[in-house]
Amino acid sequence: MIKDNDNLSDISNMNYSAFVGLINERNRPSGGIKAIHIVAVNAMLNERKRMLEIGSTTGFTSVNMNLLTGCQCVGIDINQKSVDESIKYAKKQGAESRVKFIQGDATKLPFKDGEFDVVWASNVTSFISDKEKAISEYLRVLCPGGTLVVVPIYYIKEVPDTILQDVSSAIGAKVEKWDKSFWMKLFTDISTRLNTNIELYYDQNFKYADRSDSISEYVDQIIENNINDQTEAIKEQLKSRFSYFMKLFNENLKYAGFSILLFQKRLEKDEAELFLSKPMLDI
Repeated sequence: MIKDNDNLSDISNMNYSAFVGLINERNRPSGGIKAIHIVAVNAMLNERKRMLEIGSTTGFTSVNMNLLTGCQCVGIDINQKSVDESIKYAKKQGAESRVKFIQGDATKLPFKDGEFDVVWASNVTSFISDKEKAISEYLRVLCPGGTLVVVPIYYIKEVPDTILQDVSSAIGAKVEKWDKSFWMKLFTDISTRLNTNIELYYDQNFKYADRSDSISEYVDQIIENNINDQTEAIKEQLKSRFSYFMKLFNENLKYAGFSILLFQKRLEKDEAELFLSKPMLDI
């Protein structure tokens, strides 16, 4: 239990990665449950497939992918508290026999070559300093014909430096003014250096909705529902810190978008396509 007299300052200085494990927020990927549905359909997941989630935080993606498709899921996260909460969540949802969570480093994955049909990396690569090592590990444990899922967050408008600095401090990792082309080039260039063929077969772009009007209600709901063994003083401190994060992230996302990108690992690289297509907005 957190004590009032010696941990209030810790809460005020805690970064988001540690904080989310403390309050057991069900941290979701960009796009939430809809993004999971999109990937389930387009990566053709089913009960015969195995998925690895890199940076599984508190378990939402892996558990819900299993509930939706029946696939076997393994989540790995650097934060042990998040892993512990993920295990509890899987049990609550009746998925503990089909979804496993372990603590570990994305740059040193404890799995065999080609062990997984799908590797879900979402936006976690943003937080990893050695991106080349991490991506090489994603591709190593992905089987030929398997799908690498990347859901990067990037800037679509010029973001103020002050927001960039505050977000970097909040998440404990330096955030750069990356755009979508940075992420596309990063994955394709690294795969080329590794002599591993990947082909982009699904690419959909999104922007974020402004949620300013919903932050206060959301913060109250999460803290009141998830924190039952603390004093009111601690709860108020948690709400204050949580509100700070949510308001900061909401402001940051006004300048950002994200994409759902699915790459297939190929044994042989095919020739380029000439006649591409776009959805028809009006018929």
